Amino acid sequence: MELSWSDLAPNFRAILESCEPYLVSYPGNYGALDLEPFGVLIEPKRRYTATTLASRQLIDGLHVLDAATFGDQQMLMPRWVLFDCGEFPGIVFGFGRRARELSPRMREKFRVHSPSDDDAFVPLSMWVAIRCAEEGAWFGHNLSSANVLSETGEVLSGLATLTKVFGVKVARASRQYGATQWDSKSIGLHLRLGDMHVLSAYTPAHTHAETLSYRVDVDDAVLVRSLLPGYRASTAGGARYLEAEDVAAMRALQEDLERGERWTIVGTEARGDLPQRVRLTRG
Repeated sequence: MELSWSDLAPNFRAILESCEPYLVSYPGNYGALDLEPFGVLIEPKRRYTATTLASRQLIDGLHVLDAATFGDQQMLMPRWVLFDCGEFPGIVFGFGRRARELSPRMREKFRVHSPSDDDAFVPLSMWVAIRCAEEGAWFGHNLSSANVLSETGEVLSGLATLTKVFGVKVARASRQYGATQWDSKSIGLHLRLGDMHVLSAYTPAHTHAETLSYRVDVDDAVLVRSLLPGYRASTAGGARYLEAEDVAAMRALQEDLERGERWTIVGTEARGDLPQRVRLTRG
């Protein structure tokens, strides 16, 4: 399904007009991927493979993004993890610009500050996804945006959202699995792809036990709708509410799930200085 740029919300259109999409994956995977998501071509020069030395500078940039996003959460990726789990068997997709198009501060952050780096391509976002054995299923491993490094005026509004929506399309995913924390503001972003079916509510196998795992059934119409002007997150529905720091509620929901109940996240509520509240419904 193609998506006309003229139909996009202005913030998403601005990103596509000022940034280039890129992909990191082993070329043997290309045949299973959509290299022209929504009609936007990933140019051959922006298709990188981590088995070549030419990819080194771009991959260094990916680790800058990862450190900025997850470095303070004890979830920083070693280089081998990104290679073994994403860059080779899966995909890293995002948007970027040449260094000459960035502010001096941003160039310093990405360590491309000398004139000889002017043409270096800098990744400003990334979605790392790992293919599952289940047909059409992918696990979203990491979503990062350089907006966390940006100063006022540099922020590309909606960059993480656009990256994930296009990344899911690149993967040709029909199901997207993932894991996140109950206090993560990214839950609202993930919901733009569709309702999040909760698979676990309390997950000791993870570094942070207060983690939920989920499944989204991907629908192209929903993906497109999430990028159009006037999109609004749902404010309706919710037979159950879970506060992001309520571990007892997480464990109670986990027990219900293991008894066979099905619960789906349908929305979040920001409450100022209070923990985020997540709305769930049965099914």
